[in-house]
Amino acid sequence: STTTHMMIMSSRIYYAILCCIWMDGLVTTDAFMASRQAAVPRITLDEFLAAPIRDKPIIIRDIVSPEDIESLADDLLSTLGKEQIQMQHKIKDDDGKTITEIYDVSLFESVEYMMDSEHDDSFFAFVEGLLPSSTTAKLHKKLIDIREAPYPQQEDWFDYFPENIRPSDAIILAGEGAVSTLHRDPFEWTGTSLCLEGVKIWRFILTPATADGGVAKVDKELQSYRLDSIAWEQEENQQSVPLVLSAGWQSDMTLYDSIDEDFPTAFEWASMEEENNTVFRNEIITQGSDSSRLRPSSVASDALKSIDETTPFVTATQFAGDLLLIPAHCWHQTYAPVPSIAVASQRCGISDGAKVVQHVIDLTTNDRTIPDILQQREYKEEGIGKQVVSELLSFAINRNAA
Repeated sequence: STTTHMMIMSSRIYYAILCCIWMDGLVTTDAFMASRQAAVPRITLDEFLAAPIRDKPIIIRDIVSPEDIESLADDLLSTLGKEQIQMQHKIKDDDGKTITEIYDVSLFESVEYMMDSEHDDSFFAFVEGLLPSSTTAKLHKKLIDIREAPYPQQEDWFDYFPENIRPSDAIILAGEGAVSTLHRDPFEWTGTSLCLEGVKIWRFILTPATADGGVAKVDKELQSYRLDSIAWEQEENQQSVPLVLSAGWQSDMTLYDSIDEDFPTAFEWASMEEENNTVFRNEIITQGSDSSRLRPSSVASDALKSIDETTPFVTATQFAGDLLLIPAHCWHQTYAPVPSIAVASQRCGISDGAKVVQHVIDLTTNDRTIPDILQQREYKEEGIGKQVVSELLSFAINRNAA
């Protein structure tokens, strides 16, 4: 009912809809895992700029003021609310099997579905292709400025990619209980997530420094498989043949398999937030990082133990106005304790350019000699991005050239 929706939703999402604008002690099969996992640091933008962290996930807290983040959420829903999207509905039956249904709905309608979501009967939408567009130019510019704030006067090498193979932003809507896939990103870029509304719980599996094989060991233990991401259409023998330029990694395991019966519902979280915001924030951070409250599957627990017995994963709790930075090679999965809206994006610069270059080369192997500029293990000078991208695409796309 509308009354129930009012109580579950934050006031900002409800306002947009009205306007029609739109863990103590782990109890699992493995006793190795400490209940309350290490937390991803929450720092200010000034603190990040003074001492940038590039190799581990980090939350830049309150990068946008409450008033501005509310305005961005309203703008997004008012501008794109009528756009048709695909929404996932995941239902877990009594035997623990998950059935996924796909619905074609408007973005506005999907928000209403998110309000009826719960842990074993959840709604989720990962929407690409709406940002940027001719109607969202001003909004998209604001989002880019926020995303780029931690990288002042630094190139984003993806700006030099042709538009048809340039990674696009994604709008992510998650109802209570919605869980993303467990994955690490294609291109091995730096990922970003700006939370516009609600709260997101993230779990990251870091690559232990002592791991034999590095991230490849993590990939193996998680029984990962590859998913093509971006391909260049080229002509071979008068036929169009896709040349894969990037591919991500995904696992069918989950870090959020079951939940305590007394884990607060979205309604209860909303009531707590209204009564005392400080208590709400502290409590959702505590419970979200407690692996006895949100439990990984037994097979995931076994894999985590093989990767790192001491710190199987680290947890980030992302609130509206927080920008999360995700480095390359970092496996992650999200859980929605309350309905949320976020914009996911990515960037590439001198700090991770070598990883992106090697990613493309590995997927487009050929007998040609790799240009010297593409063999560098790191790039140190700003202004080189355009040349590197030009050489990379020429090498990859023209792989059959003499």
